[in-house]
Amino acid sequence: MLINAPHPCPSLPSSSQSSYMGSTRSSFLASLLFIGALLHAAAAVDHRVGGDFGWNLPPTPTFFSEWATNTTFSVGDTLRFNSSANQTHNYAMPESQAEFDGCVKPGIFFENVIFVTFDRPGRKYFICNVGNHCNLGMKFAVDVLPSPGMPPNSALKIGAVPTLFMITTILPNLLFFI
Repeated sequence: MLINAPHPCPSLPSSSQSSYMGSTRSSFLASLLFIGALLHAAAAVDHRVGGDFGWNLPPTPTFFSEWATNTTFSVGDTLRFNSSANQTHNYAMPESQAEFDGCVKPGIFFENVIFVTFDRPGRKYFICNVGNHCNLGMKFAVDVLPSPGMPPNSALKIGAVPTLFMITTILPNLLFFI
């Protein structure tokens, strides 16, 4: 006959119990911080402009616009402009729809790759103004969304986002244990 009864367990002295509880609480808090940091780092996305095609003369005039329309961008995300070694391109960020449509913003030249990180929400324009590349379709516009946990009308810099994340996600969990 089996009897399912709790096994007697010797009790720990009270000093050992408080030490054990303290180390458990510390381990739990450290785990929360680590998981929170991982989740925050995973939130930002590295987008290669044009996907596998890269930032090269497009096969159609709407190629980059279609790529951008089918991609979601958020604060903290990065655009990676990659171009073929045998092609010369630049990128410029027009400040208005008129500059974008007219392909009239001076550009920054780069060799093979350059990164642009979004630090605030809003519409952003990108063109290549080498020769007639922009008129051939080497341009696109994106609407950058606020990052999760960021107020929609915020003008926070990207450096403030980790602090905001700590305050809104981890601090309430820490207060639970106090």
